[in-house]
Amino acid sequence: MTTPLQRPQSAPLRFIAVRLNTPELGQVVRQAGVGEALRVTVQYHDARHPDQVATLTKSLTGTATLTTIYRRTGSAPLRLDYPVEVERMQALNASLRRINFDKVDDAPSIPWFGADLWLVERAAGSFHHDVIIAPASATGVYAEIVALIQANLREAVRAINP
Repeated sequence: MTTPLQRPQSAPLRFIAVRLNTPELGQVVRQAGVGEALRVTVQYHDARHPDQVATLTKSLTGTATLTTIYRRTGSAPLRLDYPVEVERMQALNASLRRINFDKVDDAPSIPWFGADLWLVERAAGSFHHDVIIAPASATGVYAEIVALIQANLREAVRAINP
């Protein structure tokens, strides 16, 4: 069985986090006090906005924080931290479980060129799952994932100007 880290399709999206000096999501959930995490990495195909990595973590004490880091050419990355209501994170996780996110494969027929891509990851303990989606052409369960993130975690996919 291929693990998420072995899939060559996810490598360019994972490299965005590496360039931004962001630890892998599996490392994030192994940190003391972190119970679960969700990450959305956004790659803009035409560089109209900086690529970004947004990591939502829920602590064992019941607080949730979203950290979004934007890659900016020629200057230091921009980091924005947002407090997130735990109820909002719980609602998002419940919705992702309802649509069986943890068993969904990458979207079929992903346009690897000429389309923005999202790498959506969820992790807790030793569990880790991710899905690659082209949000503009997403259909079915993939469109549901896009809509859930846009509705419940809009800060994670908010684009900024370069």
